[in-house]
Amino acid sequence: MSHRIAYQGHFYSEDELREALWLVQIELRNGLPEEEKREAEQQILELNGLLKSLCNP
Repeated sequence: MSHRIAYQGHFYSEDELREALWLVQIELRNGLPEEEKREAEQQILELNGLLKSLCNP
């Protein structure tokens, strides 16, 4: 059975969280305005925390 976790009003599987994390990291590497950069960094922290809690229930 695949576990899912709620994030920003939606349910995500581990694979979906990893893909979201990958996409945010690409956006960050490509360069973002300062405010969006801070938001992306915060989102990376949140996604990593969600992955950790999903993998270690």
